[in-house]
Amino acid sequence: MLMRVERRGSSPKRRKLTPVAVAPDPDDAFVRLVDRIRGRGGHPMLERVDPYGSLILTSAEMPQFLDELARLPRTAPEDARMAEKLKDLAEQCAADPALELHLDGD
Repeated sequence: MLMRVERRGSSPKRRKLTPVAVAPDPDDAFVRLVDRIRGRGGHPMLERVDPYGSLILTSAEMPQFLDELARLPRTAPEDARMAEKLKDLAEQCAADPALELHLDGD
């Protein structure tokens, strides 16, 4: 999920998140993609993805995320579709420092 972050003042309690775009993954294609590379050391950011938790990435982290995403092996059509959806969200996030990419698991 792509989220717009609004900060009023310096308190984290005043942080407001607004959804901008969503890339649902009902078939867990992204989890399968990440599981294929987990533990191999070539994708340190993607290896932090937790299928049951959340990983929040800022616009500053998008170049590395996009690089690792581009190097994921895609063996099935649904893998490629999910990777493209995430690429689109990551490119939007990279272009706007007020956005965050939230990778939320089950």
